[in-house]
Amino acid sequence: MLTEERHSIILQLLKEKGSVTVAEIKDQLHISESTIRRDLNALDEEGKLTKVFGGAVLTESVPLVTELSVPQKLQVKEAEKRSIARYAAALIEPNDFVYLDAGTTTGYMIEYPMEKSATFVTNAVDHARRLAVAGYRVFLVGGELRGTTEAVVGAQAILSIQEYHFTKGFFGTNGISRRHGF
Repeated sequence: MLTEERHSIILQLLKEKGSVTVAEIKDQLHISESTIRRDLNALDEEGKLTKVFGGAVLTESVPLVTELSVPQKLQVKEAEKRSIARYAAALIEPNDFVYLDAGTTTGYMIEYPMEKSATFVTNAVDHARRLAVAGYRVFLVGGELRGTTEAVVGAQAILSIQEYHFTKGFFGTNGISRRHGF
C-alpha cells in the first residue's frame, strides 16, 4: 500500500472517530507499528493530525475561543501578571529603547518603577497615555485599533515597528499553541 493511501485511511478514521490508536490503525491496515508511527509523525508535521501517546487526535484548524475584553482580562490571573510585570519593569535600564506590546500584563508594568531615561514604543493607546502622563518619552504605533484588545494592529502597525531597533521588547499573547506558537 502506498504512503498516500495509508495517510488517507488514517485521516478518514480520524474524521469518523475524532481519535485513533496505533492498534486500531494496525488492525485496519495490517502494517507494522513502526510504519504507523512514521505515518503519524509525518501527518503531525504536516498539521493534519496531532500525535498523542498511543495514537492521534484530530487537529482543530480554527480554535473555538471567544476573546475576553481588556476589563475581563484584567481580572484573570492578576497576581501572576503583576509578579511578571514587576520583574519585567525592573529589567529596563538607562536609555533603553523599549517596545511595550498591548496587553494586561504589559500594562501592569507601568505601575512599577521603570528607568525614566527609557523611551517606549507601544501599540496600546492606553499604555501610551499612561506612560506619557508618567513623564516617559512615548511613540504610538499607527494602524487599525481593535476594540476587544484595545491594540493597534494590521499591516501599518507592522510596518511602523519594523523601522525601529529596540534594546528590549515585552510582548503579550492571546494564546499559546504547540503547533502555531504564540
